[in-house]
Amino acid sequence: MGKRQLGQHPQSRYAHLLSSERNGNYTEYRPATFEIPVERPPKGCQSCTVACETCRTSLTYTVFSIPATRARRWAWLLTALAGSASMLVSGLTIQHLGGHHSGEPDESLSGLLALGSVGGFIVAAVGLSFWWYEDGVRGPGRLMGIGGHTIKR
Repeated sequence: MGKRQLGQHPQSRYAHLLSSERNGNYTEYRPATFEIPVERPPKGCQSCTVACETCRTSLTYTVFSIPATRARRWAWLLTALAGSASMLVSGLTIQHLGGHHSGEPDESLSGLLALGSVGGFIVAAVGLSFWWYEDGVRGPGRLMGIGGHTIKR
């Protein structure tokens, strides 16, 4: 389940951004990556402070146990399924109301159904993305994109 195989040590590496170069419509990032020297605990989670091998900055990483990581993966998968269900039910309700009523359905109801459909799609996409990349490692770095330090998954 998910993209990552879970072992005693995390597969993710931490990255220090060495340079970025803008080339036309995209930016090329050149990071230096290093192993996260934290062993998975048998239960719960374990935190460790590591000095970046490039700039000597202190970085704190938390590594979750294999059962805790699997529980997080299940939570993300259930979130994605709930989003998919919301999208499906809202879409089918919109189709049903649009086809069987002679007049226009109530505008507030239509708005809520459209919100449920679009919101369900977004929740499903985010849930599947987090499910796919969940590996039980948390640490510094921006959630999206690349910063000075980040986790390379």
